[in-house]
Amino acid sequence: MIGVEGIQPPVTDPNRSRRPWFWVVVGVVVVLAATVALVVLHGGGSSTTPRADSPRTAGTAEVGVFVGTDPAAVTAYEAWLGRDVDLVVDFSSRQTWAEIAAPAEMIAAWKGRPYRQVYSVGLLPEGDPSATIDRGAAGEYDVHYRELAAGLVAAGQSNATIRLGWEFNLDGSRWQTDDPEAFITYWRRVVAAMRAQPGQNFRFDWNPNNGKARYDAVNYYPGDDVVDYVGVDAYDVAYTTKTYPYPKNCDRSCRLERQKNAWHQSILGGSRGLRFWSRFAAGHGKPLTLPEWGLWEREDGHGGGENAYYLQQMAAFIADPQNSVAYQSYFEFDGPDGKHRLMVDYPASGDVFRSLFGPK
Repeated sequence: MIGVEGIQPPVTDPNRSRRPWFWVVVGVVVVLAATVALVVLHGGGSSTTPRADSPRTAGTAEVGVFVGTDPAAVTAYEAWLGRDVDLVVDFSSRQTWAEIAAPAEMIAAWKGRPYRQVYSVGLLPEGDPSATIDRGAAGEYDVHYRELAAGLVAAGQSNATIRLGWEFNLDGSRWQTDDPEAFITYWRRVVAAMRAQPGQNFRFDWNPNNGKARYDAVNYYPGDDVVDYVGVDAYDVAYTTKTYPYPKNCDRSCRLERQKNAWHQSILGGSRGLRFWSRFAAGHGKPLTLPEWGLWEREDGHGGGENAYYLQQMAAFIADPQNSVAYQSYFEFDGPDGKHRLMVDYPASGDVFRSLFGPK
């Protein structure tokens, strides 16, 4: 799993000049030049939301995608995007403990493929109501995660990133709980069980959903020693004033105004927007990730649909080194919850996306 590389210490050259004042002057000039370059790059400020008509490309964060458990679909996406992706996000089946512990189809699909795997792993099976967070905290389910770890290592996927119990803060999540201590204890047990597997090098992505939710994710943070990334799923969704749904007969100017409001009030801003999570991750010394993000046309109208502005702002956020985004993955998949696919549903925004994330 990729991390954030630190600043390397200077190399001491025994043959360097004996005139220390000369090197001081050189150092000052280099610092001033770097400062000027940064000011030019960022338009003279530190904002992560540059003008929509002058977007920045998306920096050095690893590029990923979710297209289902379908390597051929990744190949098609790469051809459309004009570049290879670095990683794939996928979701294991989770109706039973057997599916969580041994997701054979998912592991086989990506075995030997040239992508790092980011696997979304459930904390409880969807089809077993007797399974609870409390029982997990008591250690009853450790055996399932030991089996999962062994299977991943055996398949050559010892470097997989695990999105353990992703979006746990959403009302309706199978592993939601009003007991943060039980959640934390259970999370820590699962990480310990998987890290005990010989040969493993797993990374664990603690991954709430963006925005204000029923459960404040901050209270469920399990500790720096068991978290490698702070991940945030950040779709183009908003419920605040003058955002979405678009009113009847909303023209282009009206749509753009509401898209900007959605970005500043909900997606980037707000009490639990991306700005907050960037600072939260930095405060814990962790890189930030965006395992799921994308356009969204929703039945309730609270998604922005075709929205180049959102893509531009996400690209700028990802590119900003202050946010330390290690990887990002667009959700190129349509489900019962609505449309996300750039290749099919949003052709105009797809062209914008390729200009931001395609070939450099």
